[in-house]
Amino acid sequence: MFQEILVATDGSDLATLSAEQGLAVAKTFDATIHAVSVVETADDGDLESVSEERRDDCRHFVDAIEADAIDRDVDVVTAVRAGRPSRELLAYADENEVDLVVVGTHGRTGIRRWIMGSVATSVLRDARCPTLTVNASVTSVPRAFDDILVATDGRPGADAAIDRGLDLAEAYGATVHAVSVVDDTHSHMRVVLDEFERVSEESTAEITTRATERGVNAVSAVERGLPHETLVAYASDHDVDLVVIGTESRSGLERLVIGSVSQRVVCEAPVPVLTVRAGLA
Repeated sequence: MFQEILVATDGSDLATLSAEQGLAVAKTFDATIHAVSVVETADDGDLESVSEERRDDCRHFVDAIEADAIDRDVDVVTAVRAGRPSRELLAYADENEVDLVVVGTHGRTGIRRWIMGSVATSVLRDARCPTLTVNASVTSVPRAFDDILVATDGRPGADAAIDRGLDLAEAYGATVHAVSVVDDTHSHMRVVLDEFERVSEESTAEITTRATERGVNAVSAVERGLPHETLVAYASDHDVDLVVIGTESRSGLERLVIGSVSQRVVCEAPVPVLTVRAGLA
């Protein structure tokens, strides 16, 4: 399922925790870890043009991950690049046919929370492969995923994420929690909410049926409320280890705004979140 896993690091505690998760996934799938750190520069970087101290710092960051990988008998390669971090990470992922990017993301508050300015959100938006994020509220990461929340809104854009969620559940022997949330905050018309609930019931039932056909244990739930808040609460209340959720490609001004449910879940979930862009195989 995953063969080449990029773990981005800036040496922070959050990056270290994200690397821990990436190593655990790599061990499960016998994948290669690509530990990558970027010396941030204003323009497309030339590594030789930055100070030796900054290069050495980044080298230290990736060397630490390399040592951990070797201790766990996980194949690992390291790279230090210079430039804009999100651009360099995405370029590295494309150049090396990476099939999973693991990155930490700092939760934001106020207006900054809505602006796609961080490395993690830029990677999440533009990566051509799934992204596994760990936010600052996560205090520890699981070595195995026993309970996986697979979110759906009944639209085709969720299909790729559902497929990945079921694949992961089968690989880990995990229980799938198929969850859909009816947003009742914008409409109080019973007929509209009832239709949304019908679609949600059908979509979660389809996931549980597919899971059962693959020998995967599954439960389903249809909730009402603000979608991202309800999904985060469900993950916490049911001791979920991983949230899997789809995200749609956007263009123009929409690319600047973290307004989707998936991106809010990334910022607030108490566990790692796997985001899968619509259309990814």
